[in-house]
Amino acid sequence: MKQEYLKLLDMIRKAKHTFCLTGAGVSTLSGIPDFRTDKSGVWQRFDRNRIFNIDVFYSEPELFYKFAKEYIYTLHRVKPNVVHLFLAELEKRGLSAGVATQNIDGLHQAAGSRVVYELHGHARTSHCIECGREYSLQETVKRLTNNLYPSCDCGGTIKPDVVFYGEGLPERALMKSLHEAGRCDLFLVLGTSLVVYPAATLPEMALQSGAKVVVMNKTTTPFDQKASLIIRDDLKDVCESLLESI
Repeated sequence: MKQEYLKLLDMIRKAKHTFCLTGAGVSTLSGIPDFRTDKSGVWQRFDRNRIFNIDVFYSEPELFYKFAKEYIYTLHRVKPNVVHLFLAELEKRGLSAGVATQNIDGLHQAAGSRVVYELHGHARTSHCIECGREYSLQETVKRLTNNLYPSCDCGGTIKPDVVFYGEGLPERALMKSLHEAGRCDLFLVLGTSLVVYPAATLPEMALQSGAKVVVMNKTTTPFDQKASLIIRDDLKDVCESLLESI
């Protein structure tokens, strides 16, 4: 095992309270496009700045749902990868207090993680933007079938509980994540460049509280200079190696 992997393993074993933050670099290992930085494939066909813009959604919801039919309402076919399994195992063994994630795919839960704070929401439920009625994933998909977008019985547009540009983060998920970041002594960053706020506030809070921060990301982040350990290797290789040893 690489020396830096051994160092990380030792840090995890010695920590009293570990908390984790995951980003798109974790989901891409399961074949999900990186909504922020991938400029190929799906993003040659869809304009992410319009699809996930709340003002555009209010005026042209069909733009989002054309994308969602292919890339959100098909996520049930996607399987968790070794990073999800590794983090779930850490929690199962009492070595992690849970995960805050910027991903909306639900793969942490599918892998077995129980404490997951979804900072950017999810698509398991939806709400009417007019009357507030809640809809299940199945009902939303049913109402979308053969339609440009799903409508409520009141005539309002149904919106998934995913955070769009221009919307605030789910208050409970954010507050719980901030609380855990403020009380941990080890903060793991996996697959995120830490440039999106308020998610990037979490490692800031961890550092201010005296925690050690470990950054596992292919590209540089604003927190690299303050990190106790930086690992640039592919997350798949890192977590496969660690999963065999914890």
